[in-house]
Amino acid sequence: MTTTEVRYDRLLPAEFDARLATAPVAYVPVGSLEWHSAHLPYGVDTDKATAICERAAAAHGGIVLPGSPWGFMQGSWRGATHPGLRPETIFNLYADVLRGLSTVGFKAAIVVSGHWTTKQTIPISCALEQVRHETGLRGLVTFDGSDDDCGFDPELGLDMDHAGALETSVYGALFPENVHLDRLSALDLSDLPGEECHLTRSGIQGRNPQHATDFERGRWHVDEVVKLLGEAAARLLS
Repeated sequence: MTTTEVRYDRLLPAEFDARLATAPVAYVPVGSLEWHSAHLPYGVDTDKATAICERAAAAHGGIVLPGSPWGFMQGSWRGATHPGLRPETIFNLYADVLRGLSTVGFKAAIVVSGHWTTKQTIPISCALEQVRHETGLRGLVTFDGSDDDCGFDPELGLDMDHAGALETSVYGALFPENVHLDRLSALDLSDLPGEECHLTRSGIQGRNPQHATDFERGRWHVDEVVKLLGEAAARLLS
């Protein structure tokens, strides 16, 4: 946790006004309610995006909205995974959210998706573009790492998997108390790394987290993304 309060819902009016005047950028973390095998909770995507946004705002200025699990999911494919919202609902929801941020006085918005699907980021990007035309609100929509489609430069090596060693390392760097690698001992992980998480028996896509999880590597990933978000905020406000 950061020591500086940056959360929209926890700020008092005077502190909110001061942060808004100093850096009128809103961070909008978006995730999912998705099964991440047996060792991680359903809120992984939302939790890590929110925590990264909080660190970026504490280091570089800005205000963080409450993390939202409401994005896109292709059906309830495993366990208690919530099927999410339709793309048109996502578009309308985040258009209203972003429009409201402009009304409040924000000049820029950075949406960070901890759930890696363009079916989530594209509707939000379209909403941001519409609101930019309406209000002048500048912004960015990105995953919390490197990706060709909607993320930071793949050359930076900030890759992500699904509940594998990479995502477990990042999440564990933020919430070590919520990682339970011992729960994987009863699962068949012989089909890893897998092409897609929904095709593996364990729901993991990536290297075996039992053997390859590295919280130090996760902390490096978080620090790099926080730095990139700060640079993005500075560009948007310049």
